[in-house]
Amino acid sequence: MHAVENVSLTVAEGETVGIVGESGCGKSVTMLSVMSLIPCPPGQIISGEILFNGRDMLKMSDAELREIRGHHIAMIFQDPMTSLNPVLTIGLQIMEALQEHLHMTGKQAASRAIELLDMVGIPRPQERLND
Repeated sequence: MHAVENVSLTVAEGETVGIVGESGCGKSVTMLSVMSLIPCPPGQIISGEILFNGRDMLKMSDAELREIRGHHIAMIFQDPMTSLNPVLTIGLQIMEALQEHLHMTGKQAASRAIELLDMVGIPRPQERLND
């Protein structure tokens, strides 16, 4: 069974794209495929290509994909229950992404995490890091 067929997207550098549609129409499967996050098995991309800066992501190693994900291409998952882990602090989860994808030190990541929380209107962002 094909979950999604005949998808073609072109996204320019610096562009932000939102994918909308009915429940079950293939939004998540399509974007998980673009991010090379479809577990195989059971999922499988059987044809086509996913080009990023002229290179086919389907042919990249896990290390090469990790360099792209989060820094050049990112996805905000629709399920809020999987967005943040309730047993880890907010700061740890934000800082982990900054350190992994932007290669920041712990101190740089903490400072940037505070800035990001402040940018979205979280009150007392420095205190929220430990929540």
